Amino acid sequence: MNAKKRLKSLMGRAADAFGLLTRDFSSTMVIVTFHRVNDQMEPDGITCSAATFETFCRFFQAHFKIMSLHQQIAGCRSGQNTAGTLSITFDDGYRDNVEIAAPILRRLGLPATFFVVTGFIGTDYTAPWDAHLARPPQWMDWNHLRSLRDQQFEIGAHTDGHIDLGTAEPAAIQADLARCRAKLQAELGAPPRLFAYPFGGREHIRPASVELVRQAGFECCLSSCGSVNGPVADPFQLNRINVGGWFETPHQLGMEIMLRRA
Repeated sequence: MNAKKRLKSLMGRAADAFGLLTRDFSSTMVIVTFHRVNDQMEPDGITCSAATFETFCRFFQAHFKIMSLHQQIAGCRSGQNTAGTLSITFDDGYRDNVEIAAPILRRLGLPATFFVVTGFIGTDYTAPWDAHLARPPQWMDWNHLRSLRDQQFEIGAHTDGHIDLGTAEPAAIQADLARCRAKLQAELGAPPRLFAYPFGGREHIRPASVELVRQAGFECCLSSCGSVNGPVADPFQLNRINVGGWFETPHQLGMEIMLRRA
């Protein structure tokens, strides 16, 4: 852990000891996202170990009311106060999600939403961000997703081809969203309602793209730009915090949330 992360972790522990974290978290709605939970890979921006993932989950349990993303969205749509709640999400569709993360979630009794790139599912495609790896991680197949569904986890859409909604032409976005929805409905028996856009930065989506997501039949649109949400948020303007390997301890994450809101 570098010096800056270590300092923020220590500050977070001190804030927690005085009850400041819980007080701060009680005024926000938080959505976190992970990508890979894998003990065979070095931690990086989208990878953490099983032990680290469980440590974060237990921290979330201690400081938030954890609910499914669908419950948070329902609260947003009805104007309910969702402050103090947190939902757990995953992006892309890595196989370790079902093999490692899901058993931990199930043991702790926690809900989660898995946003998948439908064009990756059941393939040996190597994503550009994994091209440098000697052994790129595998994707889930449709049986894995059916298993997650049957375990009462939520399955959401993350496009069909991991396209950039900030630069793609409207016709390309519409076609991609239609393919993604059709595959999920055909394989899982129900149309997806939840959507998270790829890359996740504010520059990766435009107001016109958000409207296309809405028109496609989705009930929300999630980023991954590192922010929290207000107690009553717009379901098509939701922020998420990417945990992965960016935050090495839960208390570092807690301190980051406090500092970003200060």
